[in-house]
Amino acid sequence: MSAHSNSTLKLLAKRTSVGTIAFCGTRGLPANYGGFETAVDEISRRFVDAGYRCDVFCRTANLDNTSRTRHRGRYLIHVRGSRRRSMDTFVSSIQTGMYLLRHRRKYHHAFWFNNANLPGILLTRLARIPMTVNTDGLEWRRAKWSWPFKLYYILSSLLVSIVCRSLVSDSLALQRYYKRRFLRKSNFVPYGAPGNPDTPLDRQRRILQSLKLEPGRYFLQITRIEPDNLPLEVAVGFADSRLGRDGYSMVTVGYKDDTPYSRQLLAFNGRYGIHVLNAIYDPDILYALRANCYCYLHGNSVGGTNPALLEAMAFCPRVLALDCEFSREVLGETGTYFDRENIADAFKQIPAAVSTEAMLNRVRSLYRWDAVAESYMQLCHDEEAVYNPTKYVSDSEVATRHESKRPAATEKSDERIRIPEPTGA
Repeated sequence: MSAHSNSTLKLLAKRTSVGTIAFCGTRGLPANYGGFETAVDEISRRFVDAGYRCDVFCRTANLDNTSRTRHRGRYLIHVRGSRRRSMDTFVSSIQTGMYLLRHRRKYHHAFWFNNANLPGILLTRLARIPMTVNTDGLEWRRAKWSWPFKLYYILSSLLVSIVCRSLVSDSLALQRYYKRRFLRKSNFVPYGAPGNPDTPLDRQRRILQSLKLEPGRYFLQITRIEPDNLPLEVAVGFADSRLGRDGYSMVTVGYKDDTPYSRQLLAFNGRYGIHVLNAIYDPDILYALRANCYCYLHGNSVGGTNPALLEAMAFCPRVLALDCEFSREVLGETGTYFDRENIADAFKQIPAAVSTEAMLNRVRSLYRWDAVAESYMQLCHDEEAVYNPTKYVSDSEVATRHESKRPAATEKSDERIRIPEPTGA
């Protein structure tokens, strides 16, 4: 964050003396799971830099050290959650809400992420703590959920729209949906683009050698292995395209939980040029995979502004995305789109020309964490969020790009980066 950005955010904090800001409803810090955790990390860090005190609620299962009480200036409040994965969000939201209720005089504002945290949101309302809810995507459309869970998600979204005065939609498409379906106005505040980890070329080379990948000769998808993200369908499409016979590979990163769907995907591991890897959180490995792929595949279909798509636009040479309103809002004309019924042909129709500069300029111009944090600060001062990324963009930043050459695939290295294959491979 630049000195100019920091001073701008500090001005917001100094307008009034505020109490503690609570960030609720995610797995917490350190951010090692998904987009919400990254958002809380980026936003709360800027809050702290601007002079706010921030409490971040964390689920015990997300921490390797549950006695840890601080993380880079943020205070960590631990809740136990549930051992049942399907009930974890529900139970942890109750525990978080009860804590807020008991300590209600401490908090100036609470930010909740995901409507599925309805019990905690209602308890926060009972505690009369001003709050804002980031509604997340259209969770009830996810194929993994049974009908009781789908019903819970849509009813919780309806109730949140009724009882919460301040809502955040992370995309314009979601904002329109809430206006049309729930008759509620929400604040448009997307996510920010990632910073460049600047992974050295020699480390990129060692990473690719360890994975037996050649720069520019593999397709990539980094996602949770769930039906609405289409990793199985993408693997089938790649197999049907027969690009494996031409020396290309398809690398799918994200295997974590043993489910019937993930087992179907795992059956492709080692066949047709397809490689299924465990979930990876090392930023150097992820950067090396993105920067050196031929094309990134984005199959997410039920979210708004997807952080994985922003990362792909920032680091990958090409992006092939599912043709839906969420993808088109973010990617615009800088990428290529596919229909889920005809993925194999889409693999063969990707333009040879790289789109790196166009994608990077778009993502840097429109998706800024400083502007996101400023919008959240406006909300915690009971103001409407006015998301304005342009004030944080310099001409030189948009016009130039950190150049990173692809490492040569033929050079040898004794150092190995070990990434275990998924269990059952």
